[in-house]
Amino acid sequence: MDDSRLIVRFQRLITEMLIEKRLGQRRPELTDELYQTWREVEQCGLKESPEYRDVLLRADRHALWLAGLVSLAARPVFSLQTEHTDTGDAPQKAA
Repeated sequence: MDDSRLIVRFQRLITEMLIEKRLGQRRPELTDELYQTWREVEQCGLKESPEYRDVLLRADRHALWLAGLVSLAARPVFSLQTEHTDTGDAPQKAA
């Protein structure tokens, strides 16, 4: 596998791992695959490359963003409707 594909695979796996961590879910097979890929990155000498550092930063940002989207998507519709009506957007009756 060439270096760029290895870096891309590592970024995908670390992003998935960070998302799972933020959402409180863990899959042992993902941990194993990430560790295996990390070892390959290390054996190829890529840990000292600027690409490796960039991957770590991008993965963290991307995971935070995606976990936020998942949290928003998981909110019940009823909760969103209640928040909307509680803000005072409904017309007021004259007394």
